[in-house]
Amino acid sequence: MQQQIRSGQWHRLIAAVLSGFFVILLQGVLSASVASAEAPELKALHQKEPYASWDRTASEARMLLQDKTAETPKLERIRATLAEQRGEAYQLSQDKSVDVRWLEAQLKSLGPEPKEGESEPEVIASRRAELENELATVSAPIFLADAAYERANLLVGEVDRVIRQNLSEKLLNKSPTPLWPGNWGGALNELKQYVGVLGQQFQAVRQDPQQAREMSASITPFLVFMTFALLTMLLVQPWVINRLDRFSQSLTRKSQILICNLFSTLLRLFFPLLTAFLLIVAIGQLKLPLPSVKATISALAGAAVYIVVSHWLGFLIFRPKAAEQRIIHLDDAFARRGMRICQLLGIFLGLIILLTAVKTDHAFSAASSALLTLPVIVFGSWLMWQLAKVLSKAAKQADEADAQSEQANHVSRGVLNALVWLMKASSILSVVFVCVGYDSLARQAIIPMVMSIALIAFAMVIYYGLLNVINRIMAGDKTQDTEASVSEGLLPIVLIVMMFMLFAPMLALTWGARLTDIAEIWRLLSDGIELGDVRISLDVMITFLVVVFVGVLLTRWIQHVMRHSVLPKTKTDPGARTAIVTGLGYVGYTLAIIIAVSAAGLNLSSLAVVAGALSVGIGFGLQTIVSNFVSGIILLIERPIKEGDWIEVSGHSGFVRKIAVRSTRIETFDLQDVVVPNSDLIAGIVKNMTLRSDHGRLIVPVGVAYGSDLNTVKQVLMDAAKKHAMILSYPEPTVVFTEMADSALLFELRCFVRDIKQYMIIKSELLFDIYQTLTEQGVSIPFPQRDVSIKGLETLLKAWEERKADSGD
Repeated sequence: MQQQIRSGQWHRLIAAVLSGFFVILLQGVLSASVASAEAPELKALHQKEPYASWDRTASEARMLLQDKTAETPKLERIRATLAEQRGEAYQLSQDKSVDVRWLEAQLKSLGPEPKEGESEPEVIASRRAELENELATVSAPIFLADAAYERANLLVGEVDRVIRQNLSEKLLNKSPTPLWPGNWGGALNELKQYVGVLGQQFQAVRQDPQQAREMSASITPFLVFMTFALLTMLLVQPWVINRLDRFSQSLTRKSQILICNLFSTLLRLFFPLLTAFLLIVAIGQLKLPLPSVKATISALAGAAVYIVVSHWLGFLIFRPKAAEQRIIHLDDAFARRGMRICQLLGIFLGLIILLTAVKTDHAFSAASSALLTLPVIVFGSWLMWQLAKVLSKAAKQADEADAQSEQANHVSRGVLNALVWLMKASSILSVVFVCVGYDSLARQAIIPMVMSIALIAFAMVIYYGLLNVINRIMAGDKTQDTEASVSEGLLPIVLIVMMFMLFAPMLALTWGARLTDIAEIWRLLSDGIELGDVRISLDVMITFLVVVFVGVLLTRWIQHVMRHSVLPKTKTDPGARTAIVTGLGYVGYTLAIIIAVSAAGLNLSSLAVVAGALSVGIGFGLQTIVSNFVSGIILLIERPIKEGDWIEVSGHSGFVRKIAVRSTRIETFDLQDVVVPNSDLIAGIVKNMTLRSDHGRLIVPVGVAYGSDLNTVKQVLMDAAKKHAMILSYPEPTVVFTEMADSALLFELRCFVRDIKQYMIIKSELLFDIYQTLTEQGVSIPFPQRDVSIKGLETLLKAWEERKADSGD
């Protein structure tokens, strides 16, 4: 572990050394380029504040790092000073004065420096040299601040390494194993000695008249506060919560029920905390000046808080009497068991705090301390194992729950299985460590795990509470299906990200991270990292995301206004409206990204070469997608097809429902959706029946029997076409005699209809009318007839008659 901690700092150490070397080299070059007269100026600058203070702190830190016996508190103090001065140096190095910016602007106005082998006019060259000398002199404080920043950064990393090394050595400190019977007698004697010391101190208090009177006088307020605590816990809390629950059941509005439930949940935490506070005050009223229990009495408050919060979280997670409100889906029996385990885990944390306080009050030996720790660790490990079994049962029931009604409202099986695995591993390792004598390591294995479970439970309570509140607000009085649809959107992802950002530092602190480590991570996020000439930091990313978010919202709003308010008042067709709205979306999103890059201060010119190289590879890999994207833009601009058109492409016929960036969706006459890549619509052959207009030609074939009056047939067909409302008078309908077939005379009624999309309905109506009219006019509609002749039929009949005669029938 120690090697891992040391190796984790090598990258920072190497980076700091290289940066310091670069700064020193740069200072050397500048000092050689200006003049030797500048050395006294730099020396005088070192003697001014804050440079002198930075130098003194750096010298003190180096001396402390060389001291192998340096204690952690001293290292923490010097680290805090170094971190503060590092921030000052960084701020000074980033803040360029007006003179520096003025000289840099003048140098920029002279143009780029000549390349190797080239020259520039003497006037410009002398002016450039003069400006560079002045810039080097004016920039000396910035160079010194850069060097101080790199030095402080290096020293902070070294101090952190030493502190982690000390903490690792403390964790790996081995004590005698508590399983060895030879250590039990000594531990028992030390406990008897501790009890005897307490008895002696109590007797001393009783023998002192003044202290005895104060102790007797403190009994009355002790009993008063104890009475208040018991009344609060046994009478006030049940009465108030029961009345509030009954009042909540009488309400009908969801918002009022939600507020009552929230208030009831807070009261379930408030009253136990109030009871614990009254108990602590009652104990504090006792005038018992016993030095051997001073730390123990002070630790009672922390132990009480852990017990109360564990009971509250267990109640909210498992809800023994309200299955519909449980965050973890379990049966009633397992829910009650889970809540009891959570309560006992709170007692375990309280015992750990009291045990630590007892060790502070009395100097127990290492063997006795390990023996006292063993039963407490075993108790906590057993509870952790039992809770893991409960969660494992919940993981199995998660798959059996109804996906529509339960899955969206309960923790997934993957999260539960991960928690179960970690909890079981923690319970086993803690027992093993404490049995072999690693007391501190056993505590580190079990206590952070219990605290992590509590933090995760608290995060789940907040997450599902916020999700429920937002669902109720957004859904209002709608059905539960609406609420479920709200929960399945991006809202849960946003809440999960927020919960992670809020609770991740707490989890890190629980597992041994220091506040300085969190501050260091925040500093790295704030300062950012450099990619070429681009510095990406937290504020840059936040600015970029906020501007993009605002740009997207503004684009969506403009699209909504154009679609529903502006374009309907124009004479543009629906396809053109869709093209305009889609084009506005592309333009708006592009402008949002460009403005966001500019607002964040990102200079992407240095990445142009890399982007150009990547674009070649991306072009080959994504050429199909790019082709479809470009084809989609062409479709929106040229509009050879538009939404609502009836087209035939790639063997599919139907109506265009949506033209997207990559593909176009066609709805066939069977109500099937066909997704066609846009490149097929551009490069392939597309038949659009409604490109110019909805008019189209309809052909109705009709066959009549031979011998029918042809003029009557023609007149019937023409009359049917002329009296139909959907048939156009121009071009006028025509009747064509197409063929004299085997069994019928074939005619075609050719006409143009107003809406070709209705051609099947129009054709059906024409056929109904034509058949009825032809029947009334005595014109028959033939059907195929066939004459079957059998060769040798007479011979067969004659033979059959002869056979019949021979048989005598």
